[in-house]
Amino acid sequence: MPVVLEKLWDALIPGGVLCMSFDIDGGEHLIRGEHIVDWMAALPALGPIEIWEVEHSSQGSPQQWLHVRAVRQPKLVTGGKGNPFLPQLRTAIRDAVEIDLAVAFIKTTGLRLLLPDLQEALDRDAVQLRVVTSDYLDLTDPEALRLLVLLQQRGAVVRVYEAAGGSFHMKAYLFAHHRDVDGEDNVRGTAFIGSSNISRQALTDGLEWNYRVEYPADDGFLEARSRFDELFDHPKTVPLTDEWIDSYQARRLVATFVAEPGADEIEAPALPSSVQQLALQALHDTRRAGFRRGLVVLATGLGKTWLAAFDAEQTRAKRVLFVAHREEILQQAAATFIRIRPHASVGFFIGQQRDADVDVLCASVQTLGKDAHLQTFAADHFDYIVVDEFHHAAAPTYQRLLQHFTPKFLLGLTATPDRTDQSDILSLCDDNLVFTRTLFEGVTEKLLVPFHYFGIDDDTVDYREIPWRNGRFDPSELSNKLTTIERARHALKTWLEHHQRRTLAFCVSTRHADFMAEQFRRAGVRAVAVYGGSTV
Repeated sequence: MPVVLEKLWDALIPGGVLCMSFDIDGGEHLIRGEHIVDWMAALPALGPIEIWEVEHSSQGSPQQWLHVRAVRQPKLVTGGKGNPFLPQLRTAIRDAVEIDLAVAFIKTTGLRLLLPDLQEALDRDAVQLRVVTSDYLDLTDPEALRLLVLLQQRGAVVRVYEAAGGSFHMKAYLFAHHRDVDGEDNVRGTAFIGSSNISRQALTDGLEWNYRVEYPADDGFLEARSRFDELFDHPKTVPLTDEWIDSYQARRLVATFVAEPGADEIEAPALPSSVQQLALQALHDTRRAGFRRGLVVLATGLGKTWLAAFDAEQTRAKRVLFVAHREEILQQAAATFIRIRPHASVGFFIGQQRDADVDVLCASVQTLGKDAHLQTFAADHFDYIVVDEFHHAAAPTYQRLLQHFTPKFLLGLTATPDRTDQSDILSLCDDNLVFTRTLFEGVTEKLLVPFHYFGIDDDTVDYREIPWRNGRFDPSELSNKLTTIERARHALKTWLEHHQRRTLAFCVSTRHADFMAEQFRRAGVRAVAVYGGSTV
């Protein structure tokens, strides 16, 4: 199917429409919507895919059909609400193995729109991301440059063209794709050359023209890549570093006139929520009372990381350490601190990365908690330390870290303060519970989405027969007990009574997830199992 679809797609002119219909009443080769999306994902100039199911009658008996409609996008992206540039870029990023961006200026408002897709691309194997921007007219935001430094720490390469009073009007977006066609690796490319810099207006509702070039149909793509390489290696193009950003901020003169559309975009200042304001006051008061450690308990979604960034700014801390046990938390924390402190340098201490000399250090407890690494820092190196997921703090790695450092203030954050092993977490914060807001208080204050909770009897499993080890049911035995036809039927019956549009179901293991998805599919429900290493 992917090969057939590619040949059909290549036959379409820009603006052409591909329509397909499939009988999905069963059979050995059942086609579902997710199959269509996977098969078409790599097609160039692909617009939104419409997929819907309809029941048709044939000779008196109903049949379920899956209908698909897709449009090959025109070569000229004209911008505005009818043809915005952003969806085109996002689609190209998701399918690319090599991404080259060259723009005169980058605004934080525009970069944040692309950041999730660029981060996801860097998380894929062997994806190359290169960015060239400039200091032309001092239009590029320093905060955007700080965010680009974070991308560099994930594998991107970013350089800055120093205009020195000259002109730099580049706006080019290049994407190379590798596709397996008939067992051969074919390189295809997409380039957008036009008028859009990276700003919110240029990417969304601004009237900006960007012309699409597709290779191999148009070898202009190869010429554009060659010119990008020359620009990337130009003597005026220098590596982006925190030191370069510091120098740029010191000499930057913000223009009093709008040089180009989107050049005057400014992000609204980040402000604490009502709950965060109360927590900030409580933290201020606890320090005035002489405490140097404190625990804050906030339900998930109430902004623990934002609170930490706001409070570090409130204390005017020069050096901040943010400690967590998962890389995704550290990445989110880094972006949050840059949002609050755009002039600060932010780095990581995780795996093989050792960015010790920065204003804000986001560190993995597994890496920094080693004695050899702790000894590289003086006990008072950090003014302010944040320990996220503080309910883990009884573990030895956390203990070594807590005993080594003597900051002016240490903030423990958690949404779940009660550990199953009953460790006295609060004592690690000098028995100082500074502030707490529960899930239900967050819902009451309209900061969290309200929900309905149904307690459902499950008489298909006797949980007393499942061994209890290390504060939880034995995972293997639990999976065996739950992976039964009887329980799947019970879950399906309950789902039919309560479901609405879409459902997310949590399972105890990958085997359990595969089993339940298959049982639901056999009952005519579209279902997939999603986990690390799954095919969807």
